[in-house]
Amino acid sequence: MPKYSQVFLKDAGLCEDIATALGPEEFGLGVEIGPGRGALTEFLYPLWGNKFSAVEIDPLMTARIKEKFPGVRIINSDFLTLDLETVLPAGTAAFIGNLPYECSTAILMKVLAFSRVGAAVFMFQREVARKITALTGDSDYGYLSVAVQSQSEAALLVDVPAASFTPVPKVDSSVLVFKPRPTFLTVERRQYFLNFVKNAFSHRRKTLANSLSLGLGADKEEVYNRIKAAGFNPGLRPQNLSLEDYLSLSAAFAGGK
Repeated sequence: MPKYSQVFLKDAGLCEDIATALGPEEFGLGVEIGPGRGALTEFLYPLWGNKFSAVEIDPLMTARIKEKFPGVRIINSDFLTLDLETVLPAGTAAFIGNLPYECSTAILMKVLAFSRVGAAVFMFQREVARKITALTGDSDYGYLSVAVQSQSEAALLVDVPAASFTPVPKVDSSVLVFKPRPTFLTVERRQYFLNFVKNAFSHRRKTLANSLSLGLGADKEEVYNRIKAAGFNPGLRPQNLSLEDYLSLSAAFAGGK
């Protein structure tokens, strides 16, 4: 496996489908995360022109992109360490990328928290994509499902077999399209909600009351009563509550926060 755990797309038709999933006319800039050898860039750069930027952690791949596409604005850095507000040009941003498996969810969460995100098209390991799009009660439904769906509408664009990459990974992948949802009025409310849901799923095999009390480090009886007062059954499992349920329950726990 190459440095930085890279796998590279080799299916040109698939690359074109991903690159054209979002139209440049709707956004102020397009940002590719992890262009690698430039399989997606080949289609993205002609489409976006001077509105296109790329972020690549690997200096060797950065040099390769600069050589192959001299006009591309590319930032050689770890995307997760960047201050997006300052390094990206003004305008609503569309993000595109074949994300590295080991940090794909961290990248997604950073993008969804960005104040100027307009949309995103990302590739994930298929089991991660299923967790993101899982519905209430599904076996894959959990913190990631609620966290992402509270901030965006996530839809499957295409499933991608492992044979579409080189070197061939041991897993299949899926490409998802994200459109942001203005659920939270402030950064603080967003963070409170995400922390609350993470605590609710901290012990997903236990009841909601037990899991929340353990996650919050709070008295079990008090948590039980607060859940009941909010109109929910404390004996439910965390995966039995919908996104709307979690928004309501977290608001009840937050009080004036």
